[in-house]
Amino acid sequence: MGGVVYSVLGISLAHAQEATPSGKVSPPQKSEKATSDTKKLPGPEKLLNGGNFWDHWKYISEEEKEANRNLTWKVVSGGKDQPSILICSGKPYGYIRTQKSYENFRFSMEWMYPSDPNANSGILLFTSGPDKVWPKAFQVQLHRPEAGNVFPTPGSGAKSANGLSPATPLDLPVGKWHKCVLTCRQGTISVMINGVKLGEVTGCDPSKGAIALQSEGSEIHFRNLIVEILPPPEPVVPQKTTVPKQEATPDSN
Repeated sequence: MGGVVYSVLGISLAHAQEATPSGKVSPPQKSEKATSDTKKLPGPEKLLNGGNFWDHWKYISEEEKEANRNLTWKVVSGGKDQPSILICSGKPYGYIRTQKSYENFRFSMEWMYPSDPNANSGILLFTSGPDKVWPKAFQVQLHRPEAGNVFPTPGSGAKSANGLSPATPLDLPVGKWHKCVLTCRQGTISVMINGVKLGEVTGCDPSKGAIALQSEGSEIHFRNLIVEILPPPEPVVPQKTTVPKQEATPDSN
């Protein structure tokens, strides 16, 4: 009887050892929800696609009585096999902003000043609050001598941990197209112009809002306006430190 009990216990112990983890930590599994959310992200959205332009944008002017938006902002054909062009006359002062708000996104576009070497305009990010000239936002400067500077709209209440000013002024010829790519994630704005990364602005408050294009007294042309929604950065999970087991030291006695 005792032998049978021993045998049964032996089998039970063997099974228990097989089922017991070897001490190795299994690699973390990807969250099904995170994978699902990534799949749901929409593709790039063209904000100047030859359709009804005003389906994407809202017009704001500094004039008490709204000016004719189609005189300040108009879409024209870019020519054979070329993208449409948005022409801003620069007058009156104001801006157009997207109907949608964005938080984690990449906005790319091309711009050109036809002839004025001192021409002025800008891109407003995280535009929020009342629609007025000028709104609570962060401005990416397109003023030709200062292109690439980034700062909160003065007096708007927007704030950030730092600003951005290129060490060397950009030499951007008039009459030529230039490309700007702005990547925004969790309140950080990364600026790239003509393939060169100029730097980042961090700690932006607000960190969500509309995208806007400014009318600031100068004629400016835009094309290839595209916004792409980005997944939020994955949270950083601290890794557990595993202390290896120490082998028993033989007794010297």
